[in-house]
Amino acid sequence: MKFLHIPKITISQNLKRVSIATFIFVVVAPALAFFISDYLVTKNKLNSVSSKIINFQANLDEELFIDHLKATEGLTLDPILTDLQAEIEKLTKDKADGNDTNTKITNVYNEYALFLSLIERNKKDKLDTKEAQDQIKGFGELLLNKDFDRLLVEFKGAEKLLEASYQTYLASLPKPEPITSSGDYSYTNVSTEKGSFGVYLIKVPLSNVKVVTATANSDTCKDNCPTKTLEQHIKDNGGYAGINGSYFCPPDYADCAGKINSTDFAIYKSSSGKWLNNKALGWSDTGLATFKGSSAKFYKKSTDYSGDSVTAGISNYPTLLKDGNIVVNSDKLTSYQKSVKGTRGAVGAGGSNLYLALIQGATVTDAAYVMRALGAKDALNLDGGGSSAMYINGGYIVGPGRSLPNAIVLVK
Repeated sequence: MKFLHIPKITISQNLKRVSIATFIFVVVAPALAFFISDYLVTKNKLNSVSSKIINFQANLDEELFIDHLKATEGLTLDPILTDLQAEIEKLTKDKADGNDTNTKITNVYNEYALFLSLIERNKKDKLDTKEAQDQIKGFGELLLNKDFDRLLVEFKGAEKLLEASYQTYLASLPKPEPITSSGDYSYTNVSTEKGSFGVYLIKVPLSNVKVVTATANSDTCKDNCPTKTLEQHIKDNGGYAGINGSYFCPPDYADCAGKINSTDFAIYKSSSGKWLNNKALGWSDTGLATFKGSSAKFYKKSTDYSGDSVTAGISNYPTLLKDGNIVVNSDKLTSYQKSVKGTRGAVGAGGSNLYLALIQGATVTDAAYVMRALGAKDALNLDGGGSSAMYINGGYIVGPGRSLPNAIVLVK
């Protein structure tokens, strides 16, 4: 509310004769009218704001309750884990501590992250996770008692059950018949030092195709980015086959709010001849696959790329193979990449051939061994899981999966 400022004046002999009534009429009355008018305007504004708040609150009630339910799910363990994280930091700084408590707490935290990843994976394939989730209360009691050894055993037991359920699910999926007419696609079982894995594989001489890296957006995009199905990417670029591209933030993950369908990795938009997210070419933890004509060149680190002319290119992490050697650095992998066996995508080259693969029931490290067994000398990890998609000659072999910001397309 505004206040009227009445300046101090020198009252002359004549002004002293002015009656009190005249002073009230000339000075006080206008000021009072100003105060009343300003008060009424302010009151109306407050009433309007109050009304808007009430309406806003009514509309948000349901959404806030949903958020409340989601937050409640983590109340059992999250506060305990926060305390443990603080203890980890304390123990890390205390070099004089000679026991292995720090290591045990770190292992517990890592196992908890893996446990949640497995539950999330199984839920997405509509598998029953109730038994595993019911164990969380017991985990909390063990945490409070700092019984880390027992807790690790319990976590691993629960993870084993979740993994067994998922492997049973994978085994129940129908295996596609190999397409022999094109000669480019096959479904095959590959034996490696890490075990046997089913692989959906497109293998084609590089001299027979042009590789295109396709994007739905025309420039770098950070949120609510456009997407296309793999089939649309292929048709829009005059192709006949393709596979899903790099990691992106899908709309079905709560943590992707504000980054929906965005990808942080560099990709060359072949149709317009330019790099998108080109700052990511300066990242040393990502690998890069580039193509020019019938040749392919892979870089263990994106920073190794010197800016040579290309017609296609895609970065992601990690690099799987370089010059026939497995170069996966397990210390740089997420728990999901390192421990969860799911569908993994990969692009590779070896000799004169290009390889596009979706590998079943594999960790990222497993995928590296599979690509080497297939004959690739260089290979880069791609997205997988619910984004897995492979298409050839008018039909999906896998997918369509999620709608994709980018893809690798083959053109004859």
